[in-house]
Amino acid sequence: MKSASLATILALVVSSNVSAADYGDFGVSIYGGKTYSNDIETSRHQTYELEDDSHLGVSVDKYISKGRYGFYYGKTETQLTAYPLNKVEMEYLLFQSAVVRPLTDNLDIYLGAQLGATFVNPNFIDSDTFFATGLYTGLEYNIGAGFHLGTEVRWIVSFLSNDSKVTCDIDPATQNTCSWHFDDEQLRQVQASATLSYRFSL
Repeated sequence: MKSASLATILALVVSSNVSAADYGDFGVSIYGGKTYSNDIETSRHQTYELEDDSHLGVSVDKYISKGRYGFYYGKTETQLTAYPLNKVEMEYLLFQSAVVRPLTDNLDIYLGAQLGATFVNPNFIDSDTFFATGLYTGLEYNIGAGFHLGTEVRWIVSFLSNDSKVTCDIDPATQNTCSWHFDDEQLRQVQASATLSYRFSL
């Protein structure tokens, strides 16, 4: 009788801990919103402004006790403000990890970091891949049946340096086509998104 009671108490403790920590849970999230970019400067001191434009994204995460980790893929298409025919497509593939804290029974807040690559594909010069990092934070509200609605702000920094991709005329007295050549420039972008997530256990 005593051992049965102990087993019952132990089972209740284990089940409550698993429920509270959401061990073994996975999540798939979709993102939609707007991307805001800073101006970028080429190695010839030409400054370009990228139009603020919409983006879409998806992530797959594993939820652990008080946190989560996974991969984020996003895509945005924009253009140079002064040259609207010059389009720039950007894709992001990032490993992400965040801490998750409950604010109420149904509302969580999270804060995380990310690391990966930004693929830049202009329609006027060769595409290139750059190292990217940044931070992200957001809120998620549990609406039931495994679904969560949320909002998120994601800060992405891409380190632009594509001297291996472009041959430049280094004579300052002549004009050249080196209009997309960067030397350790940083492209800083903020993505503001609405999110919809679905969590499940395997």
